[in-house]
Amino acid sequence: MLIRSLKWFLLWWMILQIIFEVVKSQVKSLQPQERISHTATYINNKLYILGGESITTNPTTNEIALKEFFYLDCSKSFDTTNLSWEFLSNIQVPTRWSAASAKGGINNDTIFIYGGFSNDENDLNLVYTYNTKSDTWIIPKILNNFNITSKKNLEAIINYNDGKIYLFGGTSDELGISNDMVILDTINLVYNIGNLTNAPTPRFYYGATLLPNQNIIYFGGNDGKEALDLDVVYSYDTINNIWNTNKVTGLIPSKRYLFSTVLGSDGRGIIIFGGFNVVNTDSLYILDTINLEWYVPNVTGQLPANRYNHKANVIGNFMVVSFGYGYQQEKESDILLLNMTNEKYEWSIVFKPLNDTLPLPSTSISLPPTMTQTSSPTISSEPQSNISSTTIKPIIIAGVLVIYFYKKLLMLRKPISNVTETNFQCDGNRLPM
Repeated sequence: MLIRSLKWFLLWWMILQIIFEVVKSQVKSLQPQERISHTATYINNKLYILGGESITTNPTTNEIALKEFFYLDCSKSFDTTNLSWEFLSNIQVPTRWSAASAKGGINNDTIFIYGGFSNDENDLNLVYTYNTKSDTWIIPKILNNFNITSKKNLEAIINYNDGKIYLFGGTSDELGISNDMVILDTINLVYNIGNLTNAPTPRFYYGATLLPNQNIIYFGGNDGKEALDLDVVYSYDTINNIWNTNKVTGLIPSKRYLFSTVLGSDGRGIIIFGGFNVVNTDSLYILDTINLEWYVPNVTGQLPANRYNHKANVIGNFMVVSFGYGYQQEKESDILLLNMTNEKYEWSIVFKPLNDTLPLPSTSISLPPTMTQTSSPTISSEPQSNISSTTIKPIIIAGVLVIYFYKKLLMLRKPISNVTETNFQCDGNRLPM
């Protein structure tokens, strides 16, 4: 009897182990790959993540990261320790890393992806757009009278007042490291070139933020030789197409690049986070754009690891940091949250949306204008189920094994009284009853 009970215990233990491993594998499969150089665009309460490079050297893993397109629903509260990602179709999704992205279009419901690297040598398209309403990718026809070429490692700053994306500097095969200003009109689909007089020196991996006065602030970055200082800021007046340079004071951050910038909830402070070769105690600074002074804010909560080559967006009262390099996925979430409510900064793991249905843009506190819709050429992509064959196979295997062991268990549990006496004989004598 003891042996039979032990067998039952072992069988159930094996079944539970199989179920545990299947569940663990499915939880893992629902998590996106760790990545750098991705794009993060916030539209209609959703944070869309596209592409990027895997931080591993596995070619298969990197291929998966490049093709992944998914979003985080920010219309409801969530905990960063238990994120629920929604994966979208990867059919006709452009494989990009080190590209620039912004929200634009006639109705401000379209993601514009500009430049970047592609693993497809035949993909020479400068711009892709994704319509969040129709779930379609488009290769738009943009009037290009200036022979605009593809650039990488730059920021896309959208001015919602005129629907134009400003693309400064970056790198390209033709120009190397540049300091030109490419302007993409997302309403009329035409390129323009900004003024170069008094423009910053050529750079990439810099920080850029749009202020409420429609000036874009630029600082830091890399010139191909070293990280650049943050004691000078450059402002580009998008209305008058002119550059200005200003010295800043205060507790100036160390030289850095591959950091993120967002406009704080007060509309005057630019928050920078992270950067290459930066320690976590030196990660967070704020530039007061009125007094042109740097300072370190008082921040509560668990201090996260420093990150670089990540992305940051303002969503409601939070700075939302996504992915990047410098953290371990097993110990820290892919998403960091800096609560900026009432300018009391706190690292948090719980996101709470604003009661308003209108989201704040990630680089400006001005709300986008209402526009009428016109038709545009589309290349549609069929929606794809989130359940893949890699998700179904482990479940089927686990189910078969559970059924198999369950039948074995039933056989072992058959009562002895069902077996005939003639099967139990020894030296011609029946076993004692």
